[in-house]
Amino acid sequence: MIEKDVVLGEGAQVMAGAILQTGVHIGANAIVNTGAIVDHDSAIGDHAHVAPGVRLSGNVTVGPAAHVGTGATVIQGLVIGAGAVVGAGAVVLSDVPENACVAGVPASPQKRQRVT
Repeated sequence: MIEKDVVLGEGAQVMAGAILQTGVHIGANAIVNTGAIVDHDSAIGDHAHVAPGVRLSGNVTVGPAAHVGTGATVIQGLVIGAGAVVGAGAVVLSDVPENACVAGVPASPQKRQRVT
């Protein structure tokens, strides 16, 4: 479901079952994956990924190239910084700095692990 005033950047992908409420902006090449909810007046930056089942409350900003993991919840008015990673199932109650990694309930800083 995509409200009439939603702005989709070039190459943005909105997958099945996603809900984009009024005033939402989705950046270029961003992904809003299956069943994710992006509530009113939120913004998803270029190249960001909102994974399946994510819940973003109103007025949330997800910075460029950030990743919000499967099933995570972000309360209203927060900022997920550019390049940040929010772990699957996290409950985010405060802003996440650029390039940070958070996980857990409530979300707290984590050391990034390198995938080889």
